[in-house]
Amino acid sequence: MPRSGRIAPAGVALVWIAHLAFCQRGPAGPALAPMTASPSPAVERPLSLPTPTEPPLQPVLLFQWGFHDHPLRMAWSPRRSWLALASSDRLYVYHFPSLRLLAFFAVDERLRELAFAADGVTLVGRTEGGTLRAWEILSRRERWSRIEPLGLGLATAPSAPWLATGHEEGFVRLLDLMTGEGIGWLPGSVPGSFSPDGRWLITCSRPAGSEPLRVGCAPDADWRVVEVTSGQVRSMLPSVAPPIWADDGGRVIVGRADGTVREVDLSTGAEEILWHRPSARIHRLSLSVDGRWLAVEHDGSVDIVMRATGEVRWSEVGGPVAFSPDGPHLAWIRGRPPRLFLLDLKTGAERALPADVLETHHPLQLSFSSNGRWLMLQAEEARGFGAPVAQIWDVATGAERFRFSPRLMPIWDLAFSPDGKVLGAIEGTVVRLYDLEAGQERGRLPLRTAEGWSLAFSPDGRRLAVGLADGRIRLYGRAAGRGWMPERDLVGHEGAARGLAFSPDGRLFASASWDRTVRVWEVEPGRERMRLEGYAAEVWDVAFSPDGQTLVSAGGDGTLDLGWETAAGGQRLPLAVYGVRIYRVAFSPDGRWLAAGLEDGTVRVWDAIARYEHGVLRVGARPVRALDFSPDGRWLAAGDAEGRVVLWAMPDGAERLRWERAGDAVYGLAFAPDGARLALGFRSGVVQVWEIR
Repeated sequence: MPRSGRIAPAGVALVWIAHLAFCQRGPAGPALAPMTASPSPAVERPLSLPTPTEPPLQPVLLFQWGFHDHPLRMAWSPRRSWLALASSDRLYVYHFPSLRLLAFFAVDERLRELAFAADGVTLVGRTEGGTLRAWEILSRRERWSRIEPLGLGLATAPSAPWLATGHEEGFVRLLDLMTGEGIGWLPGSVPGSFSPDGRWLITCSRPAGSEPLRVGCAPDADWRVVEVTSGQVRSMLPSVAPPIWADDGGRVIVGRADGTVREVDLSTGAEEILWHRPSARIHRLSLSVDGRWLAVEHDGSVDIVMRATGEVRWSEVGGPVAFSPDGPHLAWIRGRPPRLFLLDLKTGAERALPADVLETHHPLQLSFSSNGRWLMLQAEEARGFGAPVAQIWDVATGAERFRFSPRLMPIWDLAFSPDGKVLGAIEGTVVRLYDLEAGQERGRLPLRTAEGWSLAFSPDGRRLAVGLADGRIRLYGRAAGRGWMPERDLVGHEGAARGLAFSPDGRLFASASWDRTVRVWEVEPGRERMRLEGYAAEVWDVAFSPDGQTLVSAGGDGTLDLGWETAAGGQRLPLAVYGVRIYRVAFSPDGRWLAAGLEDGTVRVWDAIARYEHGVLRVGARPVRALDFSPDGRWLAAGDAEGRVVLWAMPDGAERLRWERAGDAVYGLAFAPDGARLALGFRSGVVQVWEIR
């Protein structure tokens, strides 16, 4: 988290005599008695009221980026009762119906596509950046990863360890799914599906903007059937919808632009019309496992057709649909407003399932587990954050058994680079770096091993420190022409590294941890220099004074402490003991004021020189989770767990601005070096940059 202040001369040490100077003790005079308790938090002494002559301020939103899940990626194992779920930069595999977590993997980027191999125990995915990864679920290890050109489409062969991947350069790559090694190139740009016998692969020549959960091809794209072993094109298939296999590889079903669905014999080229609606825009085709029933999704409606006769048995407004793998059921969403039904294809009986999320969410996809026992609906919120959700029902009873609403990846911390050109933000196991001149992401640092919780740039901008949930602190160095490169991990904390701060000269940095310690590290050798212990609970935050001689820490036990170095080691002095957690602390750039953000919704402002509580500023009734002074010391800003942001003028404490993102907690807040921009990081994964005018 950013710490604004003057740059102290190089080589300044944390020594006892500096602490005496900070506490304003004369050479011969007595030391000020330590304050062990503050006034009761219930008794607030507000600072002075706003000056009427001050011109009004206005916040103007410059940038906003959203990092919430959109949507969930899920895949059922074809051989086991397993469900893989990709949520943000995390991948989970669950057993059904126990919902026992079988495996967990951290991923550098969001997974855009996810699929199981035919063996049912190997999982493969493609990230937003194009990297392919394969995981072995039983051993809980990553089998391989491979950086590929960007593209769309993953297809796994049903009877061979093959993986087909699409590439925007105009080819389909065939890989060995067990090793990740390349086997060859096939004509096309996007893979469709392998034939049931694995000999043939349907591909298309040109991708289209993909749906949230399905990869699409352009309406005028060329579909072709390709022999996998030779790469030879067997047939061309004009179709406006992805063709589907009608048997082991001799026949396919296509949707034509003339509103017909046709079955094509690949050996003879003979075609049979199965369904016809003039001018219909065919969207998707699906076939029951026994081949008797065909579902045609078109123009916002679904027709269920007897394949043998072409008779339309059911037709309703709605979609999507899914056939159960054991044959007897069709799941479909139909009607306005939409409802979810299970249709028995043998008897025609149907029953509604309690899909209450359809009241507020758009349906995206229906899918059955491989044994047909479970039905899953994936949807995304129609308004708000567009948050995804998945509901799973027991097909036999129609009872909802599970619901997945993924935990959004909060922005736990953010910081500006000293030149104000880059904003760093922690999202899960990734640090995203944004170019504020272009308003775009310019890089990302994968943390891989653990979630990041704290972030700080060095004063010279040459280093970046990231505190991890497992207690390690990772240092990155800026390499010319190579971006940020990891230098070392500092190991010592036994709990999450929740707060970080560089000293003004950049030679030291301090870390606050949930292991109930504060530690000071030497940057260059990367070793621990000083430790402050004796906290009764976790430590949330730490900050250096602008002269670099003293630390302030925020305790989960409600203590606001000063710390410094002596010849015998680290010493700490409680300034106050509040009855609630302290989440954030910050020094003003001139060192005069010290601010602390409390769980009770107040900001306590201290005179750091005279060591007394100067007054209380209130944000609301929820915890203050973010706090920072502007670089010129004119403003103090705070954000709380209800999404409120408040700006006060200093030193009088006049409230000058208040706005909110209702219900979305502010976890990160930082002023840019120019003092005119304020960055906010929210629980929902949204980052905003505001200009204060």
